[in-house]
Amino acid sequence: MSARRTPGVLAVEVTPRCDRDCLYCYNAWRVDGVPEEPPLAASVLIPLVEEALRASGRGALQLTGGEPLLRLDLFDIIEGLRAPARSISLVTDGARLDDGAVDRLKALGVGPVQPTLLAADRVIHDGLKGARCFDDTVAGIRRLLAQSVPVTVSFVCTKRNHGHFREVLELCFALGVEDVAFSRLCVTGAAASNREAMAPTAEMVRGCLAVAEDAVVRLGMRVYVAISLPHCAVEPDQTPHLAFGGCSLATGRPGFTIDPWGRLRACSVSSEILGDLREEGWDAILTRARAGYLRNIVAVPEGCMDCDALRRCRGGCRESARVAGGGFGQWDPLVDR
Repeated sequence: MSARRTPGVLAVEVTPRCDRDCLYCYNAWRVDGVPEEPPLAASVLIPLVEEALRASGRGALQLTGGEPLLRLDLFDIIEGLRAPARSISLVTDGARLDDGAVDRLKALGVGPVQPTLLAADRVIHDGLKGARCFDDTVAGIRRLLAQSVPVTVSFVCTKRNHGHFREVLELCFALGVEDVAFSRLCVTGAAASNREAMAPTAEMVRGCLAVAEDAVVRLGMRVYVAISLPHCAVEPDQTPHLAFGGCSLATGRPGFTIDPWGRLRACSVSSEILGDLREEGWDAILTRARAGYLRNIVAVPEGCMDCDALRRCRGGCRESARVAGGGFGQWDPLVDR
């Protein structure tokens, strides 16, 4: 899951390959199936991304997947996309951060690197990941810190691990990690089929936010709320040291994502393909999207319209609301009506 996404960031999924079976995965191809055609070669991907950056006016890249470190030419892609004043971050499971990978990331100036910790308990973490990887992930985080590579640990709140967030924050503090990105499970992609078993309640999320508030105040950590939350469900006034943003889809500055085949989506948790950048220019795709998906996705339930918090939270995650509710203008699934 994306951490600290800003309006100036373009996400690029460099590969669909993954050696995990995460119960919270939002990747659309886990449901629709991976296209038979291979991901774009570096020689095609690099100029396509450069043109998207130029056309969109975005100055930062976030490389993700699948698991990007499973792509053998990942570092060649990073080298090809480096530019003055351009930041490149990496979202990874974290377990493949061996000495060689960390050395290359440091040399290429990549950061932050965003590994995932779902619990400080290896049984819980590995159960949610569908693989034995906790120890390797912690070792990878240690290597990053030892090389002074910026690290932001990602935590995804679900029914199964919400009570473990305090221990995750304490482990991060002990390791020397200062930045943590908090997300709740988005019921999109493969996670949609696990909604009943995995989606946290508003009470669970509020509990995690209270723990985060304590970590900020008591330990001096920085905890970012990475996925938009409906303010009526989470009471942000109770956690004044946390930053809450609105859904990027509803702000007019979507968190655009390019998938491994060059197709454009409006955000990382959306399965809606806006267009194929190999076949159409950025402006043509965006013109069509603004008349369709991007115009409709901003719709919120009538009950939101008179809420004082609407301008700030934009009704929560609009894509989760669309998938869970079966259409546009639905309630964020965190809202208990």
